Amino acid sequence: VRSAALADSLPLSPYQGFLMMSPNRLLPRAALSGSTTAMMQRLTVSPGYFYTLGIPVLKGRTFTDHDDEQALKVAVVNEALARHLWPTEDPIGKQFTHDLTVVGVVGNTRHEGLSQETEAEFYVPYLQSPGDSMQLAVRTAADPDSMVSAVRAQVRDVDPDQPLYHVATLQQVLSESLAPRRLNLLLLGIFAGIALTLATVGIYGVMAFSVTQRTHEIGIRMALGAERRNVLGLIVRQGLRLTLIGVALGAAGAWALTSFLASFLFGVAPRDPATFVLVSLALVAVSILACYIPARRATRVDPMVALRYE
Repeated sequence: VRSAALADSLPLSPYQGFLMMSPNRLLPRAALSGSTTAMMQRLTVSPGYFYTLGIPVLKGRTFTDHDDEQALKVAVVNEALARHLWPTEDPIGKQFTHDLTVVGVVGNTRHEGLSQETEAEFYVPYLQSPGDSMQLAVRTAADPDSMVSAVRAQVRDVDPDQPLYHVATLQQVLSESLAPRRLNLLLLGIFAGIALTLATVGIYGVMAFSVTQRTHEIGIRMALGAERRNVLGLIVRQGLRLTLIGVALGAAGAWALTSFLASFLFGVAPRDPATFVLVSLALVAVSILACYIPARRATRVDPMVALRYE
């Protein structure tokens, strides 16, 4: 175990407390970006919490064992709250409400889910404001699953009656929070795959039928001395031109309609260029194949037979 800490709410778990505050309770006056009130999420944490969770310290300091009931009441704010209250000032040393002084600024975390906006948060030391129900975070150097029994034993040694439940790694918590979205995207991906397959089969069928209908024309061209490669090039170019027009229109429509996917994604743009390029290339390749195969078959037929073809 590298470090351990307590908190009343770990990342990706619901907040336990919040604070609504009017501007006149903030000392000195803070900018609220035109808002009449500020809503802030309150978290109680022990010393070492930010290191244990890997939350970066951007300015100032975090809590120590000296931040107890006899010390000055302090708070640490996250980047979102600092930017909201003091967009052009250094928040270190500012009085936050009438009894808290800001001593540090840390990076943002997410509690309500990866798709939610970053909340304005402030932290208070556990030694100054102990909570009734706390969560234990343990940072390990080895596989965290292998440390569960050791953690249980240590807690039992401190207090045999203290319940320890819902033990999970942060990776497992993250996976659970993403499960509903992962299911939605899986279903959406299946339907998209079916749609792509139907589009591919449809393009091949239409283009192949169109080329087959031109067997009589191909026979005339061959009878008049046209070379096979010239006929193949002509058919493929004409089919490719129609395909490119269709792909361009379809890509433009898809680009305009993909904004609704933004709520399902995290860390991936809904208008991913690679996806558009790969799908377009796949449809173009299918169209070329659909033109080439029947045209090649038609050019191998004897011109006299092709002229009699109906």
